Amino acid sequence: MLHLLQKDPRLQRVMEVLEEPAHELWKNVSGTGLDMLHASYEDPSRYSYLFQSYVFITRFLLHNSPARRSKPAVLVTERSVSTDRIVFLEALLEQGFLDEPEAEAYETWYNAVVRALPNILADSFIYLRASPSVCYERLKRRAGSEEARVGLDYLQLLHRKHEDWFVQRTSAIAGHGDKGGGSLRVIDNLRIPSGVQGRQVLVVDCNLNLNLAEKSPERDALVDQIVEFLLSQLSQSALGLNLELAQLLINSESHGEGHL
Repeated sequence: MLHLLQKDPRLQRVMEVLEEPAHELWKNVSGTGLDMLHASYEDPSRYSYLFQSYVFITRFLLHNSPARRSKPAVLVTERSVSTDRIVFLEALLEQGFLDEPEAEAYETWYNAVVRALPNILADSFIYLRASPSVCYERLKRRAGSEEARVGLDYLQLLHRKHEDWFVQRTSAIAGHGDKGGGSLRVIDNLRIPSGVQGRQVLVVDCNLNLNLAEKSPERDALVDQIVEFLLSQLSQSALGLNLELAQLLINSESHGEGHL
């Protein structure tokens, strides 16, 4: 999906995409060959806090890298620090892979960083929504090394966390239903960590089994939903938008979430 958006002529002059640095940074820390993603799957009780902390750092460094030459009107990221805090930290706590001191430490420095650097938070979100069973079938077809450890129960947990965030804690925006199965919502529940209340969310139905490598009316409709949302956000605020493409579809490079 990210690659399709990058190729769309409506977005090429206004958008930059930041993909997760799984291969470059998480699976080869500082060029040492250390695979921190694998370690977090191999021994989550030992490495979950370390990995989530490292994920935050690498997202921050990528977001603020001086090597980024462009100053796009729209910056699309493949998940964000908000996902790390609201979905993965909460999921790890529920699984017992983080203890309370680790969670409190994460919460303390996370809140301090986002208060000091609010531009690291997304202004809007795109939720590519699929059921856990659909995600699981797609995962089995990909069969990555880390994915071999991912079970349906874990996907159900992630799905519940995303639904709680993007559906249960939001209000539908009247008149903005989408014929392609998407809907526009706004985050309004104060139990969400500060900084994301009031953000708009485009919820897109991705249960349909599409081959995104092949052009089709269904694929075009899916892309159009997202492009129109991005352009609408651009029209609301001409500069400096950060949007998170939040995907519930699983691959080994994304620590639990990934591409269609």
